[in-house]
Amino acid sequence: MKISIKDITSLPDQNKKFAGVCDIHEFSYLGSDFSISHVEPFDVVLSMIGTGKLHITFSTKCTIVGACDRCLSQVSFDIPVVADETVEVSEGQVVTDDDIGPYSFVDGEEIDIDELILDEILVNFPAKILCQDDCKGICPVCGKNRNLEPCQCDDTVLDPRMAQFLDVFNSFKEVK
Repeated sequence: MKISIKDITSLPDQNKKFAGVCDIHEFSYLGSDFSISHVEPFDVVLSMIGTGKLHITFSTKCTIVGACDRCLSQVSFDIPVVADETVEVSEGQVVTDDDIGPYSFVDGEEIDIDELILDEILVNFPAKILCQDDCKGICPVCGKNRNLEPCQCDDTVLDPRMAQFLDVFNSFKEVK
């Protein structure tokens, strides 16, 4: 969703409210693909503060669907999205801030709400996505999902630095 700021920037201390819509349905993050299954209804409020600043605010919640980091099963989780941005405007266009560079959510005379939503999702993204707190993951030997069925594989991982000690112990075992 893109909103033109041309009309609102002409008058100081003016507010406009728009019904928010999210047009993003899929995105990639850290090499994984995710989808946005639901976005709570929200209103975008654009407010001119004096003659040179535009304040953009909205708040919503997005339901994201992706793979569990341990067992790869599909899991959905909610991410709160709260946008509260103030940008400088001049002659109907956003002025780039030299300290932070160009704004990713500004396209000439338009504010890209989808880009603001995606920025907030990525900032609030969980470090680890799990289907359950005690997810057992996938067996590294046979590949079974340990949450669904147990396996009898020996998954003892030996430290390669200790391999020579293991060789010494094995050489002293009795041979029958």
